[in-house]
Amino acid sequence: MIVCLCRAKNERDVLRAIEAGAETVSDLQECGIGTDCGGCHGMLRSMLAANRSASAAPFVPMPSTVSCAETAA
Repeated sequence: MIVCLCRAKNERDVLRAIEAGAETVSDLQECGIGTDCGGCHGMLRSMLAANRSASAAPFVPMPSTVSCAETAA
C-alpha cells in the first residue's frame, strides 16, 4: 500500500525506516518519507504508534510467594 504519494513510499519503506530506528515523523522525513504535502503524516503517526505498542514488553505478573497450603492455615 502506498503511504506517501508525493514520495511514492509504500508501507514496506516506512516499516524499514522504523525498524532502522525512526521514532518520529521528523525521523521518517530524514529518510525521505512525508516531506512534501503532509497528507500521510496521520498514517505515519499511526504506524509509529503501532510499532511502539508492538515492541512494548508485555506485562507479566509476578508469581505469588505464598503457597495455597499457607493461605489455608
